[in-house]
Amino acid sequence: MKTTNKFVTGNAKLNKVTGDNGEYRIIGFGIPADMDFMEGKRKRNTCPGAKECRDVCYAKQGMYVFPNVKNARNLSLEQTLDGNFTQSMIEDLYKFSAKGINTVRIHDSGDFYSQKYLDKWFNIARSMPWMKFYAYTKAMNLDLWTDKPDNMQIIQSLGGRWDSKVDLSKPHSRIFTDEDSRIANGYVDGNANDAPAIEGVIKIGLVYHGSKSMTPSQSKHFRLPVVAS
Repeated sequence: MKTTNKFVTGNAKLNKVTGDNGEYRIIGFGIPADMDFMEGKRKRNTCPGAKECRDVCYAKQGMYVFPNVKNARNLSLEQTLDGNFTQSMIEDLYKFSAKGINTVRIHDSGDFYSQKYLDKWFNIARSMPWMKFYAYTKAMNLDLWTDKPDNMQIIQSLGGRWDSKVDLSKPHSRIFTDEDSRIANGYVDGNANDAPAIEGVIKIGLVYHGSKSMTPSQSKHFRLPVVAS
């Protein structure tokens, strides 16, 4: 019997938001952040591109450490490894679509851990062209663009292992220590809601508001431009 996939609702960003190009009713799908596991015979990590962000990750704080939340994301990770994941996700999203959901955030926690997994999401999005999909990612080691369907936005997230591979002509985001730095660098506010990500804004700024304090090196890294743009 198919197990229903777990989705995230009720988050401040995963609700109904209005952007420049329309109104978006959003649900999310997440897996654990920064966790080692096996994909077949290959050892993987759910955040393979994490670097400076690892110790201050929002998805390793607050509600994300509650047992029920952790258990739900562990189950979601197991489901992504199942051969029926693509079809089961399409079936579940059809039901949400009938209720008015028109947008899916892939990974409110976790990331694309392999090309095989990313391709599953490409196929899901391609099968539902009336819905919008979007994801922040540091997985610059993967082919993010060749087979990406038009209804899926990829937002490259700076602060990872493969920053040198980020294409600044495409949507990307970076963390700032404060609003003044974000504004001075010309990045739109990505904290208020996810409309900029959904609509393909090129420069999205996220000001850190986590409960963990940054180390001096992290604070320096996120205060200064990661790359010239």
